[in-house]
Amino acid sequence: MILLCLLMLLAGAYSYAFYYTGLSLWFYFLWVPVSIVLSFLTFVLFVILVFQVWMRTDPKGKIRHKILYQVCQMVLILCNVKLKVIGKEHIPNETFVCYSNHKSDIDPVALYVALHRTCSAVGKKSLFRIPIIKQCQAVFGAISIDRENDRAAAKSIIEAIRSVKAGMSYIIFPEGGIKSRETEEMVNLRAGAYKLVMKSGALLLPATIIGSSNTKKRKTILKRVKITIIFHKPISEEEYNLMNTTELGNKVMEMVNEDINQYEKDYH
Repeated sequence: MILLCLLMLLAGAYSYAFYYTGLSLWFYFLWVPVSIVLSFLTFVLFVILVFQVWMRTDPKGKIRHKILYQVCQMVLILCNVKLKVIGKEHIPNETFVCYSNHKSDIDPVALYVALHRTCSAVGKKSLFRIPIIKQCQAVFGAISIDRENDRAAAKSIIEAIRSVKAGMSYIIFPEGGIKSRETEEMVNLRAGAYKLVMKSGALLLPATIIGSSNTKKRKTILKRVKITIIFHKPISEEEYNLMNTTELGNKVMEMVNEDINQYEKDYH
C-alpha cells in the first residue's frame, strides 16, 4: 500500500526529528503516537492543498484516481472487508456506466476497487453535504442527484451524460438508495437512471454485489465480511437501443438477482 508506506515514512521522519530535539526523557515515550498523529495531519494538509489545484483541472486525471484507489483499498482494510471479484475480463477499457444493486454504504468503495478503472459516481444529494465527499465531487467528477426535485435531477442527468460523452465512466445504483437490507436482491426499479447510459451511448456494465449488507448486521468490526462482486458482459448500444428504459432496467435487475439466487443456492 503506497499511502500506508508514505504515512510510515512521515512518522519515521518525525520520530527521527524528535530524537534530536533534546527534550526530556519522559517525552521519548510519546514519539510513536505523536509522530503518527503529525504524519496523518501532514498528509491531510497536503491532500487539501492538492485538491484545491485538482478542482480546477480535468477530473479524468489518472494520478488522482490512483490515489483514490489506494484510499479505497485502505478503507476496505480498516472496515475488515475481504473482496472477491468475478468477471474481471468483462470490465471494458472504453467508457462505461456500471449499474449495480446497493445494500451498504461500503458498496461504492468496494465497486471502485473491483473496477480498478478511472471512473466516478452518481449519488444522492444528501451524500454531498458531507464535507469530505463535497470536496471530492469536483476533484473526481462526481454527480449529485436531488431526488426531491425532478427539474434539478434532470439537469444532473444531463450533466452526467455530457461527462460520459467526454470519456468519464460512472458507477450508479439504479434502486435510488438502500431500499432493503433484508435481501441482497435488487428490489426497486428507477427506470430514469438508465437514461444516463442510453442517452450517452456508452457500454452498460451490469454488476452484482453480494454480502455487503453484512457490514451493518455484524456486531463488531473484528468480524470479517466477505464481499463478492460479479461483473457481466457489457451491454452495447446496439443491444439496449432495442429496449426502453423500463425493459433495460428489468434486464439488469434479472441478471443481478439471478446471480444472488445462484450464490445462495451454492453456498447456503
